[in-house]
Amino acid sequence: MPFSGFLILYMLMALLGAIILLLLEWLWFNSHNWHLSRSKLLTCKKCGNVFQLPRQSVDRRCPACGGRTQPFQMPYSGIHETLKQRARHLKEN
Repeated sequence: MPFSGFLILYMLMALLGAIILLLLEWLWFNSHNWHLSRSKLLTCKKCGNVFQLPRQSVDRRCPACGGRTQPFQMPYSGIHETLKQRARHLKEN
């Protein structure tokens, strides 16, 4: 077998090994990854407690104080406003 044949075989084996590793990593990631369901994440209006509602639970009251709840919203930060102002400033100049 000439040298070019060994080189092609080596490249095919390396490519096959990389594909197998990527497939195994993808399978591991999908089986171990966990995401919070945003529809089940609640905030108490009374005490501000953030908690996850159990899957089959119907009671939407806060477990800490028993207050009413609302769907969780990310807290406001001024970072995005600062970025908008910088973008406007760059656009004007």
